[in-house]
Amino acid sequence: DKQRNGPPGRFCHRARARACARVRPRGNRWRARGAPAGPPAFPLTTSMPAQVGKACSWPWQLQLWKSRLPAVVVPLLGGLRQLADRSYAAGPLQAGRIPSCFEVGLLFAIAASTGYRQLPFSVTWWLVLLATFALETKLLVGVATVLSLSVLLGWYGVRLCHPHAVSALWGGSRGGGPEEGSTAWFCWQAWDLVVHFLPGMLMLFWHAPSLLGFGEAEQGSVAVALAAVATALPMNVLWLWSMGLGLPPSGDKAEGSRRAWVARRRLWPWGLSLSETNVVYRVVPELPDGAWRWIYGSHWVVCASWVAWLILPRGAILAYFLFASFGLFWLPFTNAWWTVFLTALFHTQVDPLFRGIVACCAATTAIGWYGTQFLAPYAFGSLVDVWAVRPAVAYAPKAVSSRLLRVKDTWTFTFAARVCDFCVHLIPTTTAVVLFRSDVTAGAAFWSLPCNLLYWAATRSKTLADTNRIYGVQPEPPGFVWKFIYGSHCAFCAATCVACCLYDVLAS
Repeated sequence: DKQRNGPPGRFCHRARARACARVRPRGNRWRARGAPAGPPAFPLTTSMPAQVGKACSWPWQLQLWKSRLPAVVVPLLGGLRQLADRSYAAGPLQAGRIPSCFEVGLLFAIAASTGYRQLPFSVTWWLVLLATFALETKLLVGVATVLSLSVLLGWYGVRLCHPHAVSALWGGSRGGGPEEGSTAWFCWQAWDLVVHFLPGMLMLFWHAPSLLGFGEAEQGSVAVALAAVATALPMNVLWLWSMGLGLPPSGDKAEGSRRAWVARRRLWPWGLSLSETNVVYRVVPELPDGAWRWIYGSHWVVCASWVAWLILPRGAILAYFLFASFGLFWLPFTNAWWTVFLTALFHTQVDPLFRGIVACCAATTAIGWYGTQFLAPYAFGSLVDVWAVRPAVAYAPKAVSSRLLRVKDTWTFTFAARVCDFCVHLIPTTTAVVLFRSDVTAGAAFWSLPCNLLYWAATRSKTLADTNRIYGVQPEPPGFVWKFIYGSHCAFCAATCVACCLYDVLAS
């Protein structure tokens, strides 16, 4: 034994290699070769045994990738920067040397192979960047730009809500990670910025269109065409499906039916749970299902938003972006309308369509708010208590809060609240309708239709009544109140659109 394994208490390279050979990954479990199915020998929640060593904790592909990737960043970004300068005119695609079907097949092969090998999706993105650097085609540049935004939103969005997700950088539970605040921890943070944040932001700055016209050049909007968005859309689903094919079979192997074989081989992507992606990243404790929905859903939202950017009017895009942003952060709809109103007033580059949308939404905001007070009279007092009295009592000086508690039920306080309500809702909405009435057209009314539904969808609510999570009205308003609020907006915009069309027909 001493000759084979070295001195007592130490493991030589041969012993370590034999220990690695005896342990084989089986999906999300480690099991000795030939051992019967049962409880895992080494669960993912703990690191591998010390005698196996950290050299076996990562696949060799990931070790090589993470150690060599920072050296590739600078030359690759330099080449991609030259593509932005050349406006893709000198690429092989324009010369007809590379068919589009080859590019699409290459992209799908990258997604499928990295998923099957259980490599992170960021590896897929980087291989697309390398292919773009090598082939210099318009389609690859567009797909790489779309994936850059998806990776940034998915990765940093999850890190913002779940800080422990950063352990995916060093392999999660594959081995012991660095202590927070240590030198190794800061090195991993720097590695993340160099490998993920910097390339993603530069790709967007060089090749992505800008909502307000900022950026180096507008030829970036040429790079991301509908074909690039359509090609990028299924890539994360293809990666997930291929990852499922690489997982161990599920079900009873004794069953011989074709249905059981299909279930065991995971041939259909909808047979997988999004949380099974943690087999690749090994984040401990495991992320909730909502985090995985954000990672995959943000990619689909990016693709849908890019399609909207390519086909919708700019004024409608700006309005939709502002309303959806406030819904995403659970801020009241009135705040979103105030933002679009001030943008229309002080931003000189907005088009008449945007001002027409502001006017239509101003009318529906007033109708919805004062109609709610008619249907549920207690809503006004409840909102004043939630948004004015309680914050003042919690954060104002004691002398002010105690006096406010004494007068909050008096007629004087109610009158002052009504005056503030008129200044916040009635007067501004009326002003917007008067100022922008000439910009209200059939097109403005038509593009105003989905504004409040986009806001509701961004709040991630399942029903219209769930919007009360933002406002906090007590007792809960009946369901028909919320149907009136959302329905009145759609009804007013549709009626305005029809009226404008009839007026144009009669005027002509």
